[in-house]
Amino acid sequence: MEAFLSGLVSFLLFHLTSRPKSKINKKYPSLKFRRFELFPRINFEAKNKIFHIHHWMYLAPILLITQTVGRGIHFLQSDVLNGFIIGGILQGLMYEDSFKFIHHTKEYKDKITSTTYHGFRFLKKIF
Repeated sequence: MEAFLSGLVSFLLFHLTSRPKSKINKKYPSLKFRRFELFPRINFEAKNKIFHIHHWMYLAPILLITQTVGRGIHFLQSDVLNGFIIGGILQGLMYEDSFKFIHHTKEYKDKITSTTYHGFRFLKKIF
């Protein structure tokens, strides 16, 4: 039950904060060093292309680490933490471009203002 509740909270938190049209997302400060943006998105720019790391892409390895290396460490094995990570991964897979990593610079600038959010249509991509 704890995993389900923390997953639901995580899903809602990522839903409210990560969508480009979100009021909260628009208020985030920007943290960028030359061609590397760390916040609010993780991007690397090179030769008119932007490499975008979706939040599900870094949450998935974190989940894997907590399940393997974290054995014996109570905090890493908690249902609350694992539910939170899984909720973030599921929410991240709901974007139409959730499997797209490389974007053209102009295309990406348009994308971050108008990304389509598909709800549960992401299951079609997986199955």
